[in-house]
Order: sequence, then C-alpha cells, then structure tokens
Amino acid sequence: MAPKKGTVAKVDNLTLKPSETIIAINHNVEVNLRNAAKGKDRRSMFIWGPPGIGKSSLVKQVAKARGMDVIDIRLTQMEPTDLRGIPIPVKSVTHNGEETLVRWAPPALLPRDPNAKAIIVLDELPNAPPSVQAGAYQLVLDGKLGEYVVPKGCVVMAAGNRETDKGGTFKMPTPLMNRFDHIEMRHDFDDFQEYALNEGFHKDVVGYLTAFKHELFEFDPLSASRGFPTPRSWDMVSDNIEGDPNLPEQVMLANIAGCIGEGIAIKFLEYRKNAAQLPNPRDILEGKIKDLKKEYDVSLMYSLTTALCYELRESHNTWVRTKDKKDKDVLNSRADNFFGFIMKNFQPEMVIMGARTALALFRIPIEPHSMKNWQDFADKYQDLILKA
Repeated sequence: MAPKKGTVAKVDNLTLKPSETIIAINHNVEVNLRNAAKGKDRRSMFIWGPPGIGKSSLVKQVAKARGMDVIDIRLTQMEPTDLRGIPIPVKSVTHNGEETLVRWAPPALLPRDPNAKAIIVLDELPNAPPSVQAGAYQLVLDGKLGEYVVPKGCVVMAAGNRETDKGGTFKMPTPLMNRFDHIEMRHDFDDFQEYALNEGFHKDVVGYLTAFKHELFEFDPLSASRGFPTPRSWDMVSDNIEGDPNLPEQVMLANIAGCIGEGIAIKFLEYRKNAAQLPNPRDILEGKIKDLKKEYDVSLMYSLTTALCYELRESHNTWVRTKDKKDKDVLNSRADNFFGFIMKNFQPEMVIMGARTALALFRIPIEPHSMKNWQDFADKYQDLILKA
C-alpha cells in the first residue's frame, strides 16, 4: 500500500552485501585521505554485522588492493592505558623553571612513519568496556592520541557486532557514535560463492552450499550451540577436510560440528560420502567419461560442477607456468570436453554456473576454432550467461 500523502515511505533494508561493503569502504578511504590532505576532520567508518560474515576480511581485501597495511587493534584485549599509552615523566624547562611534566607513550603498533599507508581497525569496539572505548575517542575524532598524530596516509575504521547479536556488547557513548559513518553488512550467497571459488574452497563445501544456500548462515543469538554456520566457519570446514584424509570419522565429525553445529555437520558429511561416488573430474575432462551412467541428486551435481571447474583451472595454471604448446593443446581439449559434458548431462542452471565460473571467475581463455562443442554452447547459453 502506498504511503499517505506527506509521509515518507519506510525503508526496511539498508544493509549492504559484501561486494557493496567493499565499495563503501573504498569510498570512505578516499574521503579520509582527501580530508587528511586538506587538514579537514577525518570521517571514520563503522562496519556493523553479525559474527562470522567477514567484516575484518573485507577491510584486509581493500587494504591489499590499495597497497596499504592493516593494523588490527582488538580492543577487547586492551586496558585503557594500552591504547592511550602510559605516562612518562620528563624534565622540561618552562617559565617556572625546570619542571617534571608527563608525556604519554602511545602503543608501538600505531604507525609512526609520516609516509605510512595503513587502515587502523578498531575491532570489537562495542565489546570493549566503556573505559577502553573512551580511550578511542581522540583517535576516532581527531586522528590523534595525546602527542601522537595519525599519518595522513592512514585511515581509522571500526567494526563490531550489533547489540542484538548478544555478543556481550556495551552501549557506545553517543558522542563517539555520532562521529562514525555507520554501515551494516549482511551475508550474501552469490558474493560468498565467488569468493570461495576464487580462494579454492574445497569443492564439497562449494557444491553443498550451492545446493543448500540457506545453510551458509544460520545464526541464532539465543542458541546455546557452540558451532553455527557462517562464511567464516565454512572456511574452517574447508580447511578441515583438506587435511588428513585418514582422520577417524568420529574425529572429523567432532571437528566439523565444532565449526557449523552438529545437525548440519551430520548432513554435510553424509553428502560427502555420496559425493565420493561421483565420476573422477579428470576422466571427464580427458574424454574418458562422456555420460553419467546413473542419476545423482541435484546437490551432488553442484559438487561435480565445481570439481570440473577446479580441474580445468589447474590445466590452465599448468599452461600459464610452462607456456608449452602441448599444455595449451591439453587445455583446449579439456575445455572442449568440459562444455560438451556439462551441456549433455547438467541442468541449465548448472551449465550456466559452470561456464560462468570457468570463463568469468577463473578467466580461462577459450579458442572457439579448436573446440567442436563451443558453437553449440554459444548458441544455447551465451545470452543466458551474459544476463546472469
């Protein structure tokens, strides 16, 4: 129903997904650097969000892309003097003669090189006790701590959980709140999938979550469960299953449950057992397997799609390393078999996922003149991939 005349429509969702949060962080860095160069007040950003969705990792991505360091200050681990510094008595000559005055020695982790380029992150700020939050006032408001001045090429930001996350937060003082540009971040499966594929998450993790997207993030602040699924905990799951293949089943279950909770861990490991029965992706790319001899659950097909993309990327990486014509011919042959197989055996949404992963994310070069399956693929799916 349209709002009454003279009223403002309520906006229910002003949260940002990770790719949008990166844009916001970059914009804030630009504003900070421009203001610092002009001697104007800094404009610090506060990134709010539930635990485990990657707030800190996005700051690190932005810093890396801009050639900046990241100085991560965990305020929950600090006392007020750890940030403000300790008082050091020094003798000075004043109009009253020689006097003993006090200077503050700020923490050594803060950058002192006037040409330094860094993002200083005050992490877990809402979880820090009020006395520690008070120590952050001057750093956020003025870019100073006593006599210490933040270099012009450095930016101060903060991140933390919301009060509704029940993470032991303290209410931030209003003057401090008012000096931040606040944004709230949410999880987003498409952003996570792209990140996971580029980072080489285990194929079973990517395949499972592609089939069960809702299990990427299930956080209940009132739950007593130690483990729960978040982008961060699925990253931990990926590391766990990349480890010792001979790990006892009960130990593996305990490890995975400790990351994402018992119920989803049992379901995921059962899925992995079934995924182990899938054809070898290398045999498919080498043309030894052209048809699936049996029907598989859709969720398992996502795992096979991911495995094929990873295997094709490995062939591409081999050619990039060697620049050998034989390796290029192998890549072309495997790419041709890849498109032929997925078109013949996969549902359209999986064909699109596989092709977008190979072409857009992994940037595997295609030579259409050397591929008998390319024209058929282009005729059927090219427009859909461009729209996806």
